[in-house]
Amino acid sequence: MKIAILHDYFDKRGGGERLVINLARKLNADIYTGFIDKNKTFNTKGMKIVSLGVKGKPQLVRNMRIAKRFESYNFPRYDAYIFSGTWCISAAEKLHPNLLYLHTPMRALYDLRQHFIWKSNPIERVFLRKFIRHWTPKDQGYMRKFDLICANSENVRRRVLKYYGKDVHRRTVVAYTGIETKKYKYKKSGDFYLSAARLDPLKRIDMIIRIFKKTGRKLVIAGSGPDEKRLKQMAAGCNNIKFLGAVSDNRLLELYGTCKATVAANVDEDLGLIAIESHASGKPILAIREGGFKETVNRSNGVFFSGEHDMPGAIAILEKTKWNHKKIKKSAERFDIEEFAAGIRKHLAEIIG
Repeated sequence: MKIAILHDYFDKRGGGERLVINLARKLNADIYTGFIDKNKTFNTKGMKIVSLGVKGKPQLVRNMRIAKRFESYNFPRYDAYIFSGTWCISAAEKLHPNLLYLHTPMRALYDLRQHFIWKSNPIERVFLRKFIRHWTPKDQGYMRKFDLICANSENVRRRVLKYYGKDVHRRTVVAYTGIETKKYKYKKSGDFYLSAARLDPLKRIDMIIRIFKKTGRKLVIAGSGPDEKRLKQMAAGCNNIKFLGAVSDNRLLELYGTCKATVAANVDEDLGLIAIESHASGKPILAIREGGFKETVNRSNGVFFSGEHDMPGAIAILEKTKWNHKKIKKSAERFDIEEFAAGIRKHLAEIIG
């Protein structure tokens, strides 16, 4: 089966980029993307990646150019097309049979629209509102051009029903993401908690910092992002809180393998890779009871908290619990990349007929 995967762009080492590259290797698929910065993303050696060569700033203008380029590009014929992204879906009407791997409906258009408007400056706000009015009907139209949609969680599938309606929802199934679980190793239960989320207000790392300032427990924050300066100011003078910035894959694996537990307070996270990666490393997670975490975390592999008020109690429960790292690691097996690729192959066979 000859397969093409369409992905918006590769300019970071994120979960979506990793998933597309891993899936392309498993399916022996070609990748088409708006642009690629090989210095900023994962190793793509030996893979066929076609860049559509889109450039420009600001980001929103560039992204709309990417959508137009995908829509107009003359793609070769393939047996099936997999879409992964927000802007590449503009090509859905002309490329069939097709499957969309949906990480989430665009949050700036739907559930987090007011958040993005609020955080913009007055000039940005004007353009953002215009963009939302312009792009929402386009997005609605593109989503109706897919033969099958694979949502990365039940949480995202519910968003499909809410924002796109019953017709699109009927063509949506859940296909949990896949990671290379064998790369993750349990080494020891250390003396620190690990936050590995992007430093963004939506990850609520400020909440985590406030609690760890009070308790004095060690917290290691691995990652970078737009909220970095404010978060470092919050933690100034706290010797128990350490910022590492963006770390390499090997360093992150080492942190997962040697931490006591991971911690996450993300706002209604689509699925939550940190929980899956934590479990693959045999480590429990302290997770907010929201979003996709409710699909991956249970009593055998983590502890929930509902908000800042009960996080100290949740930490106490986690530290009193005798965790079985082998059992925790086993809970991550259903998220292995081999399982994911097999599921996608099955769905492709269904739409090809």
